[in-house]
Amino acid sequence: MANKFNLGKKVHKRKSKTGLPPGSHVYTGKNITEAPIIEVFQFDVATCEKIITDVQGVLALPEDKKLWINVNGINDVEVVKQISEKYSLDPLYQEDILNVFQRTKIEEENSYIYLTFKSLEWNEQVFEIEEEQISLVLTKNAIITFQEKIGDNFDVLRSRLSTSTSTIRGKGLDYLFYRILDVTVDSYFDILEKLGDFIEDMESAMSSTSNKNMLLKIQAAKAAINLMRRNIYPMRDLLNKLVTTDHELLDESSKRYFKDVLDHSIQILENIETYRDITVGLKDLYFNTVSHEMNLVMKTLTIISTLFIPLTFIVGVYGMNFRVMPELEWHNGYYLVWAFMLSIAIGLIIWFRRKGWF
Repeated sequence: MANKFNLGKKVHKRKSKTGLPPGSHVYTGKNITEAPIIEVFQFDVATCEKIITDVQGVLALPEDKKLWINVNGINDVEVVKQISEKYSLDPLYQEDILNVFQRTKIEEENSYIYLTFKSLEWNEQVFEIEEEQISLVLTKNAIITFQEKIGDNFDVLRSRLSTSTSTIRGKGLDYLFYRILDVTVDSYFDILEKLGDFIEDMESAMSSTSNKNMLLKIQAAKAAINLMRRNIYPMRDLLNKLVTTDHELLDESSKRYFKDVLDHSIQILENIETYRDITVGLKDLYFNTVSHEMNLVMKTLTIISTLFIPLTFIVGVYGMNFRVMPELEWHNGYYLVWAFMLSIAIGLIIWFRRKGWF
């Protein structure tokens, strides 16, 4: 069962590619059971048609309409290879599509732009951020997205494409290209908002509890923040390159859209750094609280020990087995010793109270 506070993505072991030549087609993910599902949108200003097809259907697609080809499932190496070769993708990029451990990056070629980045999703049931690699290719007539599994954040785009007044239909493919990146970065905002609520709840509860569960929450939040930092920093660099590139597939008017997404990524980074500082402060506060509670316990035990030190001394003296001990013959000696010990204890308690020790 997943840890309830495991906000960071669990890392699974990658398949070894040691010794294989460059461009080797090896799927390194863990989704090996589901068959790929290929979803195609054919659209222009007037119409939009959605098709569920196979790789042969993709190879036979016309080129007189704009296309969005979405491949859900990359475990079938041949499917990835054939679609990639149709659009003349370099074998090294085909290898990157199948390798789900790629870092977010952008590569520009004469006839296409290749991107790879991470899509993040908040799993409410287990309080976990799930990470999925997406490869995005922009060509003259098509946009291709390769995803490891079914399900993404792009339903809003599919809905817009089905609307006759959609801006996406009326603009070039570079606009849909921008919208895919914009939706991805916006999903980061949604996760960041949930993470912020999680951290605020911890701040509120910190004053009333310092149990082990709180430390687990802090560590989980820290892991989630690190995961987001690891993805948003290269995404910022990617967007910055799109803003400054002169590639022919990107219209000059689109630059302002990428600049807007870049600004969003910078804002996310600023929030992440703020949350990171907060979690560091919460961890310090947690340990200070634990240390304070421990000091209170130690002070209480020290006071109790101090009370018993003179009493133990008296009892020890009269526990000796010397034959000549005058006090042993006193008729009321037992009661006098008890009265003496009680007066010492009460006196010490009064003194501690005046000192403000408890």
